[in-house]
Amino acid sequence: MTRTTKMNNIIEERYQICISLYLIKKETDKKIREQGERGEDQSNYITLFTSPAFIKTHFGPFLSTPLYTEIETRIRHTGDTKCLARHENKLYSGNWDNTIHVWTAGTNTESHETIAILRGHTDYVYCISIHENKLYSGSGDRTIRIWAAVTNTETYETIAILRGHTDYVYCLAAFGNKLYSGSDDKTIRIWNTETYEEIAILRGHFDWVWCLMLHENKLYSGSRDHTIRIWNTETYEEIATLEGHDRGVWCLARHENKLYSGSSDETIRVWTAGTNTETYEEIAILRGHNEDVSCLTIRENKLYSESGYNTIRIWKI
Repeated sequence: MTRTTKMNNIIEERYQICISLYLIKKETDKKIREQGERGEDQSNYITLFTSPAFIKTHFGPFLSTPLYTEIETRIRHTGDTKCLARHENKLYSGNWDNTIHVWTAGTNTESHETIAILRGHTDYVYCISIHENKLYSGSGDRTIRIWAAVTNTETYETIAILRGHTDYVYCLAAFGNKLYSGSDDKTIRIWNTETYEEIAILRGHFDWVWCLMLHENKLYSGSRDHTIRIWNTETYEEIATLEGHDRGVWCLARHENKLYSGSSDETIRVWTAGTNTETYEEIAILRGHNEDVSCLTIRENKLYSESGYNTIRIWKI
């Protein structure tokens, strides 16, 4: 593991606190012992630091290295990283140098080594999706590449190239035997992941399709045209169009009966999205960011949102 300067400073601070606690205990014990030798009342001294076990139990979490301390920085690309995906014990990063890097990412090790570099795209890799041991990558070269042997650390071969989009491929989502791709060409294309044939083209957006999300039998798409469109994944019909954002929709997340959308208008909008209704209404607008809201994720009744290059906000939902 490569220690950062920040981590070394934190470890040193914790060490100094441990020394201070020990000295407090030592001085208190000395005074109590001297009082006892003089036959004086010792009740004036109440020592909390009675044993190392007490310190460990009550101060252990504080004295340990914090959860979110940076423990390692890896720089291997020659350009910016655009997307990340994790599968089992590997991390995949798509990059603006047209490559995909594969890294070790085991749970019992802090080592993250590059074990493969996937080459084939001729433009930026904008998006990655992993489904049933296949890696799907979308690129500015207007293609989607499918890579085999995701679980094999030695073999990453292109097994198919999907062509059809006429502009950049920005987003991917896979479920069952279908792959969904959104593009700068304003369309969503649906592909069979077994035959690699195009099944359908969804048209409705009139600008870039930036994000896709699947939930049950519905596909949600966000676009630079300021709208969110909802599609039936069985009939490929458009169910609803959600309007409210003043600029493009970058990201989507769903939790229970609500849909959350992040936008270039610097807001997050919350929509009703019941499972037994086709009615979608805007019920709240979350304000606070001062740049594009570019990604959302939900965990344990908290919504995490990232904006621009400097802010993550956490919302109680």
